[in-house]
Amino acid sequence: MVARIAALVVVGALAGALAGAVRADGLREGLHADDPRGVAAAVAAIEQAPAGTPELADTLFAAARACEDTLADPARALRLYERILAEEPDARVATAAARRAEQLRGRVGGHEEHAREAADLARLVAEAEQRPLDEVVRRADALGAAPWPGAPEAMLWLADWLRRHERLDEAAAQFDAVLARWPGTPHALAALRGGAGAALEAHDWDRAETLALLLPDGDGDGETVVRQDLLDGVSRGRGRARLLVLAWLAVAAVVAGLAASLAEATLRGGRTCLRWRPPVEVLYLAPIAAVLVGVAFTTHPLIAPAVALLVGGALTLAWLSGAALDTLRARGRAHHARAILHLVACMIATAALFYIALMRDGLLDLVIETVRFGPE
Repeated sequence: MVARIAALVVVGALAGALAGAVRADGLREGLHADDPRGVAAAVAAIEQAPAGTPELADTLFAAARACEDTLADPARALRLYERILAEEPDARVATAAARRAEQLRGRVGGHEEHAREAADLARLVAEAEQRPLDEVVRRADALGAAPWPGAPEAMLWLADWLRRHERLDEAAAQFDAVLARWPGTPHALAALRGGAGAALEAHDWDRAETLALLLPDGDGDGETVVRQDLLDGVSRGRGRARLLVLAWLAVAAVVAGLAASLAEATLRGGRTCLRWRPPVEVLYLAPIAAVLVGVAFTTHPLIAPAVALLVGGALTLAWLSGAALDTLRARGRAHHARAILHLVACMIATAALFYIALMRDGLLDLVIETVRFGPE
């Protein structure tokens, strides 16, 4: 009899735990609703869950994340994180909850006195991609000028957002403003990192180096690694910029040389007659070039400018070289040695054009990543 009662108790406990787990899963399921009102209703239901509910800490944490990511209500998220710390301090998610609570508390305030500003910033982050750029800048500037603890975060977010949208001069101004208003703070370090990265993207190597050198140079800490990565980026950027200049000079020299060859072939050995008719090389390559450019612009817009540059440059080289050699042949002049020189010059110019195309459209790093890690 005693054994039967004990078995019934165990079965009842297991059934209760299973029912609680199912209920917790059902509450969390509502957090993934497409409608924010459905998410808000799920969060409200979770807030009413009593202490001792199975998997309460995980459910509260998921609700807090939904408050941050979907409802743009950091004050409400903070209350949920603090409830985890108060009721479930030994839970698996307690450490993460403590970390998020500390961050939000610094933004919202100990008594939620800055809840409105924090909510405004959260809504701005959530809506930025659907709003006009001027509106985003205006709202972020207002939050950055307001007297609340999240002002530097608002300015840093705006700077990063402008950087992602390739408005690098405006991003640099925002990073500089953070450095000026909050020197010696973690926000200033973030501004140094962001400003140096934006300068790298703008190819302002001197500014990038100056900002990177202001980062701390400790013994193997994270900032040291970032500092070295930025300085390595400056070194690579300067080297690539020098090669880019040399590539343009090589292309210019080859084009000038081929033009001079055509002029010499035209002016010597008979009646001056510049051959405007495309040589056979161009007549053969032009249709293929048109197809390549058309396919690139319709299917791969990222690489289309590079393809157009390479194809246009190749046709120009073929036209100049072919016209000069055709003129020499038409006048019975020796042309074999010059043909070899043209071939070598065109190979040099083509390699230079390839490098220019990769650098001008930012494809070199993509090619390197593809070679190292394979296509996505």
